[in-house]
Amino acid sequence: MDQVTEKEVKLQLAKAIRMLEAIELLDMNGHVSCRILGTDRFLINSRKASRASVTVNDIVMCDLNGKLLEGDSEPPSEYHIHTEIFKRRNDVMSVIHNHPHYQTVLGIADVEMKPVFGIGAFVNNVPVYEKSSLINTAEMGAELAESLGNEISVQLRNHGTVVAAESVKAAFARSVFLEENAKKQYDAMLLGQDIRVLEGENLVRTRETAWQPSIIRKVWTYHEEKAIKEGTLAGINDQTPKTVLS
Repeated sequence: MDQVTEKEVKLQLAKAIRMLEAIELLDMNGHVSCRILGTDRFLINSRKASRASVTVNDIVMCDLNGKLLEGDSEPPSEYHIHTEIFKRRNDVMSVIHNHPHYQTVLGIADVEMKPVFGIGAFVNNVPVYEKSSLINTAEMGAELAESLGNEISVQLRNHGTVVAAESVKAAFARSVFLEENAKKQYDAMLLGQDIRVLEGENLVRTRETAWQPSIIRKVWTYHEEKAIKEGTLAGINDQTPKTVLS
């Protein structure tokens, strides 16, 4: 990854974090990373950066052992989530750890997520990692990565979720789609009747049409333009790190 592209990825990460916080998938905690192609390094928001005001200068570079290589602050304490997945999955370039309300509620109720909505039709098998504390050791990160396996998401019971994808924009779109699907499933279950789950040829067709590069771009562009309109991305290129959290 050359310097120009690296700068672009830092901006993508900062935008993704601010947009995820704006739609309440991140809060004061959570992190988004991107592997630097062809290296054993990755970029991630710093531990101290506010998720609501993170800038490109708050994105730090680390190696796959979590050692800080570039930046003004250490990575999040749960960086092991990212490093252990990157070590095991060559197809994964970006990882998001977030705290989505509806997916977490379904997990608390021990309700398996099902494909019930068009844009969430890729939901298939969402494994569950049962330890709800911070994933702040290499051993726990390895356990979580093993739980994820070859899937696109793993649920941290009573805690949140982790999403893996081929790019920052794809990880962002998956995070949005997973929560929207969980919300629809939750609301439908409130009606007290058996819910209708996508299945068979209808499921296959819906998956094929709902997860394409053009759809990823559309989701990203929608949230980016909405964030610009609402001022969410103001000052994102500020050169002063927003290290306001301990």
